[in-house]
Order: sequence, then structure tokens, then C-alpha cells
Amino acid sequence: MTLAAETTESLHATRAWQAAFIEMAPTIERYARVAFRKLAPEERDEAVQTTLAAAAVDYARLAASGRGGRAYPTTLARFAVRRYRAGRLLGSRDNAADVGSRKWCLRGRRTESIDVAAELCDSRRATPAELAALRIDFGQWFASLPVRDQRVVHALAQGERTSVVAALCQLTAGRVSQLRRELYDSWTTFLGEGAPRGA
Repeated sequence: MTLAAETTESLHATRAWQAAFIEMAPTIERYARVAFRKLAPEERDEAVQTTLAAAAVDYARLAASGRGGRAYPTTLARFAVRRYRAGRLLGSRDNAADVGSRKWCLRGRRTESIDVAAELCDSRRATPAELAALRIDFGQWFASLPVRDQRVVHALAQGERTSVVAALCQLTAGRVSQLRRELYDSWTTFLGEGAPRGA
């Protein structure tokens, strides 16, 4: 078989499994929306899309091995939802030390926005003196950072994902994850608190 014939056959096979998956996608999406109905809207949307992507990858593998006809949308959805809840995401290794990762959250750890000043300004419990001190401290800390780190802080404070911040700041996603932790440690050190043990 020539290379052109192999390529054409592969293209037809790809189109065939994609067409079959597109028919199953609405059922998988409905299943995921019900499974993740208690999540916050932004996290729910991401969980649903991640579930669809995982189900597509699983179905492509089944189709490639000639078992695509045995796949059912609810079964694909159930396994993809379990994978998301376990923190096993597509396209990257699990890194429980990355504070933005699903694994970090699954271990019962919490993350907070690095834009502490903005958060406290919205708090009705903070006194005017505390707010003023925080604005001064945060401004001084922010000004002490290199320009690149300031861009990273700003993007993270806007709620951008690691991959988006990496693209904006011309860094790798891994480096952004490291910087997130370094910036947190820098902020706590600036406040004289030091980095918390076991964080």
C-alpha cells in the first residue's frame, strides 16, 4: 500500500470515529452536567469540557482497536467523570505540588487569589486602617517584583489559567506553576509571616 493510500485510509477512519462521537457527545455532555451540577459555574463548564475531551480520547482508542461499536455514551461519560474527579487530566502529568492543579484541590488544600488587596477591599469586616495598610504593603511588594513577575501576578489575579498565563508571559506552563508558589512565598515573607510549613 502506498503512503498516499495509507494516509487516505487513516483520514477516513478518523472521520468515521469523529462522526460517531459527535452523535454521542450531547448524551455525554448531559451526563457530565448532571454529575457536576454542584460545582461553581466556571468550574462546572471546565469539568464538562474536560469530560468530553477524555471521552473523545477513550472512544478514539476503542475505534482504533476495532471496538468502537461496543462503546456507549453513558459508559464513556461515567469513566471520564471518574477520571476528572480523581484529578487525572489529559495532556499533562499529575502534579500535586502545583497549587493550581486538580490534585492539589483533591488533597483538601485551598488556594486564594493573589490579589489580596482587591479581595479585602470587598470585605466588610476589614477596618479602614487594615485596608490602608494592605494597599500600601501590597503596592510595595508588587513594585519590588521584576516586570515579568508583575505581569504573571496580574494575569493570575484576573483568574487566568496556567496555560493562558504562560502564553501571555512567554513562559512554560511548568514555570508559571513554579512562579505561583514562589510569588506566594515572596508575599508571605514580605509580610514577615514566612512560608507556611507543609503548604
